[in-house]
Amino acid sequence: MSEQSELITGDLSPATVVVSRVVACPVKRVWKELISVTGAEALLGPGARFGEKGQTWASTDGRSGVVRTLHPLEEIRFTCRRGDQSGAGSGGPSMVQIDLLPSGDATTLTVTHSNLGDVDPEQAQERWQHALTRIGDCLTI
Repeated sequence: MSEQSELITGDLSPATVVVSRVVACPVKRVWKELISVTGAEALLGPGARFGEKGQTWASTDGRSGVVRTLHPLEEIRFTCRRGDQSGAGSGGPSMVQIDLLPSGDATTLTVTHSNLGDVDPEQAQERWQHALTRIGDCLTI
């Protein structure tokens, strides 16, 4: 399995973290894992679950947000606020998008975390690498 990550910064926009991982499983199996209890907790935090578009989510570690997009087998997008502040920095909540790209019996998962505000980009990058590793490990069992 391969993993890539990058930190994108620009003068006009907040930092964005992009982390990708190729999982040796078909997209249907990867999607099922993403929206499972284990997948939701890996992405959102302990105790959190995905709902329908427009529904809020909250984890026991204080993170919360709203599901913005839920396209089966393609994409999940949600806002995220840390529990230690009213927003994710001066720009409001951050936005996280998970894209699934099937390629035969493998799937590329890409997490794009944007509008980081005062969220430490290196910590965000590490968090998403860990989340994708956790999901990939569940799929290899």
